[in-house]
Amino acid sequence: MRTAELLNSEGWAVVLETYARCVDVAVALIDHDGALVGEVHNPKPIWKLARAARPALGTECPFCLDEAGHCTASADAERTRSLVMVCGLGGFAHTATSIFVHNQHLGTLLAGQVFDQYPELLLLEQVARAYGLSGQRLWQLARQRVPVSRETLRTYGSLLGTLGQAYLEKRYATILQRELAESNQELKDANSQLGVKVVELDQSLGEKDILLNEVHHRVNNNLAVIGSLLRMQADAFPDDQVADALRGSQLRVESMALIHAHLYNSVDWRAVNFAAYAAVLAENLFRAYGVDPSRIQLRVEIGPLELGVDKAIPAGLILNELISNALKHAFPEGRSGFLLIEGKLHHGRIELSVQDDGVGMRGFIGQTVEPRSKSLGMTIVNVLSRQLKGSFEPPQDSGEPGTGSIFRLSFPQRTFSRAAVVL
Repeated sequence: MRTAELLNSEGWAVVLETYARCVDVAVALIDHDGALVGEVHNPKPIWKLARAARPALGTECPFCLDEAGHCTASADAERTRSLVMVCGLGGFAHTATSIFVHNQHLGTLLAGQVFDQYPELLLLEQVARAYGLSGQRLWQLARQRVPVSRETLRTYGSLLGTLGQAYLEKRYATILQRELAESNQELKDANSQLGVKVVELDQSLGEKDILLNEVHHRVNNNLAVIGSLLRMQADAFPDDQVADALRGSQLRVESMALIHAHLYNSVDWRAVNFAAYAAVLAENLFRAYGVDPSRIQLRVEIGPLELGVDKAIPAGLILNELISNALKHAFPEGRSGFLLIEGKLHHGRIELSVQDDGVGMRGFIGQTVEPRSKSLGMTIVNVLSRQLKGSFEPPQDSGEPGTGSIFRLSFPQRTFSRAAVVL
């Protein structure tokens, strides 16, 4: 599928123009190479004045008034997959957030071209000299603009990113549907040469595989949108306890999305390579909790395990809770140590364990906190263990600090089938 077809459509112009008018900030879409796609919507008067003096955009950031090549917002947004804010020459600010399909970077959405504080005359004079403009005219235009706080601009940028990603997925589904229709027509034309019965059988199998592929793809993207909304809500919530709860829910949603991402990229869409999944899940949680890998060493020692979706999702959620539990409670006050994740198939049962050499079951020593085995996460683990028809063994509390903990999970293996239950 061609990138240009995904980005160049009248629908993008409608989406961006509507958004720009609603929030009253300039928005634009640039492709992977940094070239402007379409036009800048709801551009500000100063932007029009500056671009009239230097009309050739090329791959220069359309929102920066700096010299070409100075703005790295698009590249930073692609690399970090997060919102990036730029405060450039003249006191102008804008955000950049990248959009992806199947982990392929297609472009970047820009929002802003606004003052994040009341403009300074000297900065505007620099802009005027750089562009050969009238400093007095530029100052007159600048004084008419009301500054937009960085927090508000971040919210605008996040909403634009979520809206743009959702429209991109819809655009992708429309094109995919058209291509599927074209493929179906080609198969129908081949019936006369290959035989109607053989073609119908091949078509049926192909459509089921494509449908299963699309199901995993759509579920993964929907879960990613839910995770993004939870993250935005957590970032905006003033109550730290509620924000932590929302981030915990976000990580659980992302662990389920990771299952579907692994299924989508696997040869057999019925099963998950659980060893590879566990390694990526642990690394994601280390990043999410800001853990320095040199302080807490991660080891994943899982043999070749292939799990169906009905087993992989609850097992993955259990791993998510146990790893999160260790990272939050086992190593307080900069304590160093290791986290070991093991897994194997033994006599028809899957055996998983998460071990640490931290402070033990009581969590933070000397503080009146709820024991780690009584938390919401442990309640979720027990519920999911019953769903797996397995047994969960938390460590016994010795009462002594620094003893570490090991959690064990065992559940029966079952040959995966195409009728797997997806949560």
